[in-house]
Amino acid sequence: MNQPLSERLSYHIELLKQVQQRLQRAADNDSQLIAAEILQQLEQVIEQLVQRTDSAYQDGQDWLMSILTHQPQLTPTINRDLLWFFGGDCLHFMTDAEIELFQQLDEQEAEHDASQGPFDRAAVKTLLQQNADTFDA
Repeated sequence: MNQPLSERLSYHIELLKQVQQRLQRAADNDSQLIAAEILQQLEQVIEQLVQRTDSAYQDGQDWLMSILTHQPQLTPTINRDLLWFFGGDCLHFMTDAEIELFQQLDEQEAEHDASQGPFDRAAVKTLLQQNADTFDA
């Protein structure tokens, strides 16, 4: 029997679905802009994460790296949280300020999980951003 997805995993799957919707809308407007393979690979990553397959994180990282290196014009469609979530080589595309923010966010989430129930990652991220001098992720 499958356990329910963690809040953190559900949050990032939702972000991937938002990217998928943005890319699909762009493809619907201009079929030359986005290859069907990109959308298929993204769908596969989402499904792998839902099924919790061993290759999900590596495939997600590979998909993101492909976009970032070969189709940088699509980068604005990708939420910066996903770079942190998949990690690895994706971290090279993040600023030091972004990495620091996500480290703080993860630390607060860990503290919260140890003592309380649900954690609103988006709300805490917004608070951390408001406390930072200048940052936009």
